[in-house]
Amino acid sequence: MRSKSCIPFISKPMDKVEKINKRELRLNPLSLKIYGEFSFQNELDIVLLRSIILEGIKEPLIITKSKLVISGNRRLQVIINDKSIQEVPVIYSDLNDDQVDEYQFITHNIQRVKNEIQIAREYEMIGRHYKSRQGVKKDKDGKLNTITERGSLLKNNSSLTTIKRVLQSKRMLMELEGFTEEEAWEHLIDLRVNQKKEVNTFFKQIESEYQSTKNEEKSLKEELYKDEYFQIIHGSSTDLSKYLKDQTIDCVPSSPPYFNAVRNYQEDSIQDNNQEDPNTKQMGHEEKPEHYIERLMKTLRESIRVLKDTGSIFVNVQDHTRDGVLMNMPYRIIQAMQNEGMINVQNIIWYKINPLYQSRNTFQPSNEYILHFVKDVKKYKWRSDWFGSEDEFLGDITYGGEDKKRQIRSVLIYPTNNVKDGISIAQGLIQTKVINNHYLVKVLKRRGYALQHNALFPLEIPMICILSTTDRGDSILDVYSGMATTGIVAFAHGCKYYGVDRSRVYSVQAGIRIQDFLENNQHLVKRNEIN
Repeated sequence: MRSKSCIPFISKPMDKVEKINKRELRLNPLSLKIYGEFSFQNELDIVLLRSIILEGIKEPLIITKSKLVISGNRRLQVIINDKSIQEVPVIYSDLNDDQVDEYQFITHNIQRVKNEIQIAREYEMIGRHYKSRQGVKKDKDGKLNTITERGSLLKNNSSLTTIKRVLQSKRMLMELEGFTEEEAWEHLIDLRVNQKKEVNTFFKQIESEYQSTKNEEKSLKEELYKDEYFQIIHGSSTDLSKYLKDQTIDCVPSSPPYFNAVRNYQEDSIQDNNQEDPNTKQMGHEEKPEHYIERLMKTLRESIRVLKDTGSIFVNVQDHTRDGVLMNMPYRIIQAMQNEGMINVQNIIWYKINPLYQSRNTFQPSNEYILHFVKDVKKYKWRSDWFGSEDEFLGDITYGGEDKKRQIRSVLIYPTNNVKDGISIAQGLIQTKVINNHYLVKVLKRRGYALQHNALFPLEIPMICILSTTDRGDSILDVYSGMATTGIVAFAHGCKYYGVDRSRVYSVQAGIRIQDFLENNQHLVKRNEIN
């Protein structure tokens, strides 16, 4: 029988059960529209088929006076193909065919087992029905009825959060792909039933694509940020001759996308000559490590060109395995840089307490490398005294003292929750804070953007590179600028910053982040103006 939650004015079926020949019954097109056709890929359809084969028709179909099926269409689809069943139990409703609209249909199928997509569609239909009634009759009870029926629909079926994500997915598909409402529902059914994707999975995928498209459209209308301290450059970092002359940069802290498709970044199709190329793969997604190194070196050669003889290049890299084989990416980069005449003076170990978990036949990888290169070991600038007594928060990351000059260790541990009596007990700890994504999300949202960059750089990493190898007034270049974290550190140190990124979206958003940083740190602005 139907759910008792159906509202009183809906026509109720008569109680009398009759049996009629299945050939007299007509499938309701609304059923195909809302629930789709019977499919052997749908587990619920298979369960129904087995039940009918073993036990026959246990519940009568509800039909109109002219034998149009209101409730039981899926059962009828099974029965039509079952030669052993000729007569079907039915209950006649007092509705005519033209009285069976979408709302009447779903209320007669309230007890039907449904997936999240079908529930979301019914949820939306209930809301539309009462909104229409309120518009005409100013029904004061409309809102209450909507809540009651929607609550009954969701009870023991699906969470409201899940349903809202389905509805958001439908809306985004219609706007993003130009789908009609019906096409959007069909696509969601395909994702959930045929491709067997969970709602949260396809919602995040659709949302990411939607945000990316909207960000791109908006970013094309905005100018890139530029002032006497910051210059954001959208383009390829393999040719910066338009912006920088030879030997004009003091430090290049860089964190290229890691090899082996570790992350996905928003990246425009830009060739090395800054022309659009739709076939260019995203950096880090190359098929072979040799291809990755070749592409990386095009950028690092340009970094070498603009680097002063007293300058330093830092490359943050994480090693990975492929098919069980360690790629040895840090050593490949070191060799490639040495082939260009660069000298590897140190490799800093960035040890992570909470690395990305990996299940494989090796120990858990727990570190990244920061490779330090210079042109001349006798000329490169090195400031061993950039920290003072006020920097004791660095704890055991420093070594020496009193009779020996303090040094920064080459192993950085980051971060830990291992605390006893309020004091960190980790050895070699550098106290750091994760970039506040939540704050940045709000900053960008106020300007109509969504944050998509999923790997913001901790401030402390470019900090140790810049403060140890530059003076105030020097020039900093980041060839993988992203959200310009390095730029913020550079400005705080009184340096000029050039940030290059292949993504127009990141470039525009970096400018927004910089403007917000300057507005909230006027003391740094005034200090730099004075100096």
